[in-house]
Amino acid sequence: MPPSKGKGNGKKKGKGKGSSKKTKNTLSDPTSSCIFPREIISNILSRLPVKTLLRFSCVCKPWKKLISKPNFIATHFRHSSSLQSATCTSPIFIHTRHIKSFDHVLSLFDPHPESSPVVELDSPFPSYFQDMLVVGCCNGIVCLSQPPWGEMITLWNPAMRQYRTIKLSKTKPLMGIHSCVSVGLAYDSQENDFLILSLLCFRPAETRAPDEVEMCSTKSFSWKKLKNEVGFRVLGLICNVIIKGVPYWRAVVEDAHGSREVLVYFDVSKKVFDKLPMPGIRVGTKGYPVNLEDSLGMLIWEKTDKYNVNVWVMDDEDGWSKKCNVGITFGFDRTLGCLRNGDIVVEDENGVLLFDPVTSSVKAKFSIENAKKGSYVIFDYSESLVLIGGMLPVKKEAAEGKLAREYLLKAGINMKVFTTKNPQQAAFATSSIA
Repeated sequence: MPPSKGKGNGKKKGKGKGSSKKTKNTLSDPTSSCIFPREIISNILSRLPVKTLLRFSCVCKPWKKLISKPNFIATHFRHSSSLQSATCTSPIFIHTRHIKSFDHVLSLFDPHPESSPVVELDSPFPSYFQDMLVVGCCNGIVCLSQPPWGEMITLWNPAMRQYRTIKLSKTKPLMGIHSCVSVGLAYDSQENDFLILSLLCFRPAETRAPDEVEMCSTKSFSWKKLKNEVGFRVLGLICNVIIKGVPYWRAVVEDAHGSREVLVYFDVSKKVFDKLPMPGIRVGTKGYPVNLEDSLGMLIWEKTDKYNVNVWVMDDEDGWSKKCNVGITFGFDRTLGCLRNGDIVVEDENGVLLFDPVTSSVKAKFSIENAKKGSYVIFDYSESLVLIGGMLPVKKEAAEGKLAREYLLKAGINMKVFTTKNPQQAAFATSSIA
């Protein structure tokens, strides 16, 4: 029976309003309706995969609010990345080229026995561009760019299926003067800020001037010029490795002692570059900087030796020291790198192998269907909930489109279908197809 009107009812309304306000404050806490303490609920959720958390967010509004909080996102990533080191099951981000269409294929492989096989990802990078490089992976964000001028810089979170392209700098390379633009990705944990670094390289035949450096912050999405006080010239189109948010490049410097190769890195706290010496790399050997248990390492091997790889580690006090020699009894065609947990990744005629240097055994192996031999590039990957302002959903390629392309390839026709309103992009794509 509805209450009668009157003063008494007015008092009840007052109490009702107070009660309603209290309830509203209680529901603002995402864990208030759980029987467990909020700290336990938050701790449990922070250890779950991103895919599971996204499902939870669709059915539980309080949990959706919780997993979008910056503190929870940071805690979740710490658990995600530390879990990989403890269980030695680091997921691997893979970049390959299709053997027939030469399309860029981006995939994810988890060596854990209970995980799914290699999963092909929906790439946000325009398919009509023939050239693409994976700059690196950092805190769940993957950076892509188009060489040789560092165009179409894209920040992408594969786990969240979100991406954003970065506006290019107003500083344009000059044909005949500059040779390329090298791109790097850094992360400032104090400011919670991703930094894109653009190094404009001069042609060696024209001048021996050091690279010109610019930095773009995802806080402002504006470019800022930085001083190259080290006077380096990098040797690649992308940074060689990213360790705890710090990018490293192999580079050349010149001083009173002549020209020599060094490693340069970007100090994210001071926003300056610094250099480190290289370990002894003789003529006839190859070296590759790697992330070894969150420390700077280097794989060195003889160009003609397909059975041995030397592992070097950089110590802040003692400098470079040789950690071990890894003997791979079955041989390999190409060294791809090293995972953060120490596994050596090599390629042979059957695919990619993860070799455990401690047990001297193959921990896992995989191959990607129709991948061009020699096109494998691998990166350590840790998934995260991180989103950057202005990100958009990655569109899933229609199954009909994939099927149609497969039919065309079987018929010997390499056709790239694209949609763009930019006449320059259309002309570029048309010339690429031709």
